[in-house]
Amino acid sequence: MSQSTRDSSANQSAMTTGQQTSASEQSRRSDAMANASVGDPAPRHSVVSRDIGHPTFQPRNRMMVTGISIVIAAVLLATALGVGRTGMVIVVIAISFLVGIVLVINNTLRWEHAENAFEKERLSAEDWSIRYRKLNSDSARTNAVLSHMTDGIVMLSPATEILLINEAAMRLLAISGDGVYLGRRLAELVRIPEITRAAQRTQFENIDQSVSVEVVDGATVRPVLVRCSRIHDAQPPHLLLVLRDETESHRVEAIRREFIANVSHELKTPLAAIKGYAETVELAIEDDPEAAKHFIGQIDTQCQRLEDLIADMMRLARAQSGKSMLVVQKIDLQKVVGRAMESFLPVATAKQIELTVRSSSDPVHVMADEDAALAISQNLISNALRHTEAKGHVTVSFRHENLGWVLVVQDDGVGIAEEFQDRIFERFYRVNRSRKLGDGGTGIGLSIVKNLTRALGGNVRVISSPGEGATFEVWLPSPN
Repeated sequence: MSQSTRDSSANQSAMTTGQQTSASEQSRRSDAMANASVGDPAPRHSVVSRDIGHPTFQPRNRMMVTGISIVIAAVLLATALGVGRTGMVIVVIAISFLVGIVLVINNTLRWEHAENAFEKERLSAEDWSIRYRKLNSDSARTNAVLSHMTDGIVMLSPATEILLINEAAMRLLAISGDGVYLGRRLAELVRIPEITRAAQRTQFENIDQSVSVEVVDGATVRPVLVRCSRIHDAQPPHLLLVLRDETESHRVEAIRREFIANVSHELKTPLAAIKGYAETVELAIEDDPEAAKHFIGQIDTQCQRLEDLIADMMRLARAQSGKSMLVVQKIDLQKVVGRAMESFLPVATAKQIELTVRSSSDPVHVMADEDAALAISQNLISNALRHTEAKGHVTVSFRHENLGWVLVVQDDGVGIAEEFQDRIFERFYRVNRSRKLGDGGTGIGLSIVKNLTRALGGNVRVISSPGEGATFEVWLPSPN
């Protein structure tokens, strides 16, 4: 073999060795970068990266092809230039260095592109996370509002399937709290045809419906008002049921009807008497002047009774309005009670009842409206005289207690059973319903006492047993 042939073989061997070394190095670099790209998911982004390039060439194959191409290009260039072995090696190294720089720049750009993609995906994930947390927060607030509402809320699909129901609705509809309700039809849980029909009419006629029903819950019958309406914002439109417990409104309405009935009776009784006495006077005024005079006196009595009833109703309205209509100031309670005692001495004498007062040696000063204190005293004394038999006793006294004074009115009359003691302060309530309303009282005296006392910042209580009389105590605050 000639020297040139040996040199050429040596050059080719060196080139091959350099080529393999460069290719191997580039392959390792490419593998490292590829592993960094397609290895385990990045812990920061939790997004799996993918190789960016031609789908048929993996990083290792691309680097091998690139290395071989570099060597071939270097040999051809060196041959064309006529350089020796050393020059050929230098050319190979120079070209490899330049290509390496190009590859590094290319891979760096690819890595930055991947990083940007990762960052966009991370920001998108964070944005969805924030939105999800906000939705959860809004949902929690909505659930909190619904769970604390006293009105019941039920949302139904067009097929009357339950989409939402709060605790108040479950209570008002007497639905037990240990089942699954969402997705079930309303008629499966609520066996009240009026509600089902109202929901169907609202759905098909697009007209809001209101229906009052009675829901049986064990031994309790609860009146419930149900309003059905369509939610047009949803597609298809859903149904919204709003339920309201009408127990309290029915109770108030019953009280109102009873009050009107009692007032009407109280007004009709003296008016009928006045009319009858007037007719009698007209007939007797010439034949029996004394009888006519007597009946005129009865007319005056009945007119006074009407005046008392109207005055008591005005006092009750004033008492229920609170302090706004009261002039609260320092007053001498003993003097006020003394005025009330004087007005009832003729009544006590007529009924042969001993009416006495036990005065206090200390000044009995309280913070109260003088007219209100007088009304309280008059109603308590009147009530005691009315329920005390002839030759009985009614005693008024005072006691200092808890930074205030207690007005005590005690009688030895018929007494009050314990089960009635809370109700005697209601308007027109009477323990014995068989007693006539026209027994001399208006039926609202004790209600006036209770409301005026509360408006003055005090309290009232009764101590009684049947057959042992009754003691009423009113506490009012002292000045300072």
